[in-house]
Amino acid sequence: MNIRPTDFVLEVGSGHDPKIHASVLCDKFIEDDTQRGGKIWRDGRPLVAADAQALPFVDQSFDYVICSHVLEHVSDPERLVQELQRVAPRGYIETPSEIAERLYGWPYHHWLVNLVEGKLVLRAKHIPNQFGQLFHSLAAHDRDFANFHNRHPNLFLIQYEWEGEISLEILPSGEPVLDLESRDVIEAIMQQTASRSWFQWLKLSLKDALPQSWRVRIKSHIAQQHQGIMRPLEEIVICPACRGDVLWEAERILCQQCRRCYPIRNGIPYLLVDNDLE
Repeated sequence: MNIRPTDFVLEVGSGHDPKIHASVLCDKFIEDDTQRGGKIWRDGRPLVAADAQALPFVDQSFDYVICSHVLEHVSDPERLVQELQRVAPRGYIETPSEIAERLYGWPYHHWLVNLVEGKLVLRAKHIPNQFGQLFHSLAAHDRDFANFHNRHPNLFLIQYEWEGEISLEILPSGEPVLDLESRDVIEAIMQQTASRSWFQWLKLSLKDALPQSWRVRIKSHIAQQHQGIMRPLEEIVICPACRGDVLWEAERILCQQCRRCYPIRNGIPYLLVDNDLE
């Protein structure tokens, strides 16, 4: 990710393993861990409960926005993309690839995602979970399979960095994107996987060798030591429903335009349109 040392960075969907570069963490599900690999992580960085499709932040309030493993979850990817572009001029999107989706079959993902000639291409997911928990278990317990996964990340991940505008296309349901019967397609995929350096593979392998709790604690410590320019949430938060100015109180946030009220619980503002106190 092309993040500058002084960038003010938002991470949408920070979950249980936020990125080092994130200045502000944002996640829709604070208590519900169903769609992630662990409990929400808090480490002193500001954390906001919000829907990625209705972000409660002023236009262009961040220098960079990270959106990792969120796009495939949402009901309206075009709206999500518009929100990312609204709050920052640059950013990074990561999702499982269609190949990963076919192997792992996450039941709460709505979209198959591919990267075609620099464009994110989505198709509604209607494929069954063919292998159950088989590949999840292999990734967790089989070192050889984990090493294979790290050596060929382009088989399993879509990684897309953008500036100015996100290129997105949503195909009609049933229209194929990948022709895995084509040798040309397979050779193109393999050329992409070969571009990964051995240093990057070693880095991923060492990361996987650490227990997740250790890895997240180390990352959080580094993140807090290397924060760029920070802005108080009070300066950048707006009403996610009407984008009006808000008034901060001890236990709630009040929109001065539409009069919606949003609770603050355990220091976390819950700025969810469907969770206001009206």
